[in-house]
Amino acid sequence: MLHNPTRLSKLLKDRIKTAGAIPFSNFMEECLYNSEFGYYSRQDLAIGKNGDFVTAPHASRFFGSLIAVQLTECFKRIGGDGFAVCEFGAGAGFMALDILTFLKNFHEGYFERTTYFIVEPLETRRAILEDRLSQFSSQVEVIASFSECESFSGVIIANELLDAFPVHIVQKEKGIFSEIFVGLDEEGNFCEIKDRPSSQALSDYLKRINAILPDDYRTEVNLAMKDWIEEVSSTMKRGYAIIIDYGFPEREYFAPHRNRGTLLGYRNQRTTEDFFSCPGMVDITAHVNFTDLKRWAEAKGMTCEGFTPQWAFLGGLDPDDTMRKVFGKVDPFSPVLAGIKALIFPQAMGETHKVMVLSKGIEDGSQLKGFAIRDYKDILDG
Repeated sequence: MLHNPTRLSKLLKDRIKTAGAIPFSNFMEECLYNSEFGYYSRQDLAIGKNGDFVTAPHASRFFGSLIAVQLTECFKRIGGDGFAVCEFGAGAGFMALDILTFLKNFHEGYFERTTYFIVEPLETRRAILEDRLSQFSSQVEVIASFSECESFSGVIIANELLDAFPVHIVQKEKGIFSEIFVGLDEEGNFCEIKDRPSSQALSDYLKRINAILPDDYRTEVNLAMKDWIEEVSSTMKRGYAIIIDYGFPEREYFAPHRNRGTLLGYRNQRTTEDFFSCPGMVDITAHVNFTDLKRWAEAKGMTCEGFTPQWAFLGGLDPDDTMRKVFGKVDPFSPVLAGIKALIFPQAMGETHKVMVLSKGIEDGSQLKGFAIRDYKDILDG
């Protein structure tokens, strides 16, 4: 059954009529994750060239193969008899498929001892993932929550996960921050309403950045990312987290020209800032403040192993050897090469997407292969 945006619109309007305006973060959460009408609950959701957006695993299976190269190095450092991977935000499951295929073909010793968990809260998406990965059913477990992985030791992968977390929108005027809420105008349509911050956690965050930002500045605050890293750090006993997303260090995130924030919607491969007309039909995202992520991770006992653009990270993972293994000889004009270019060229994902690796309980502090070309983690500290 195709999605009907009017049903989510009515649900949200009824809620606002009953309880009053809601923070934009709550509106965004319902638009994306409502179990019946949210964007990611859609059974007709398409990702890739025929969908609303393209992610790296859809661009080329080369991406998952290179991530598998990094996994093998991580496995060596973690040690033990078994190897666990846990992927958040697996989408249609293509990266998991490519990683497991590469391990099976070229690292069978690791493959046979690997359990691949996928965290997917939405039941409709779990069914799609189980079907896509049916050939690896003995090693793949699709779970609803990371808490099901008690005392996790292994590698977490989060590719374009954090940008889809619900964000608070705030605006500074005359030295004071307001939060953007979603209410209804006189005609019953969604509209923005400014009010005091909706939580103490948000107020505390705004106190920290108040001196950084000028007046007439709007931005986003991703407190859900803080909750996520706290969950990861508390459940992970030992291992790594590979986080790939588009975003910036704080000094770039709060650059003067970014005074309208980074929030965007994607529909039919086009961007939009109209979040109100078709709730549940638009993918809403905001760039990641990687300085926040590092700060919150370190506060929970994790270590930042590195931070670099995607092109540099992939370039450190034996790309020539991996390309030969996966594709053999590649024609310069083939679609295969076009997909690889999408991953590494600056005008595509190569520069816009960044990679951060966090660790916990790892004694070996030597540099990971993915940061052999560039490591910019020092700029995250300002």
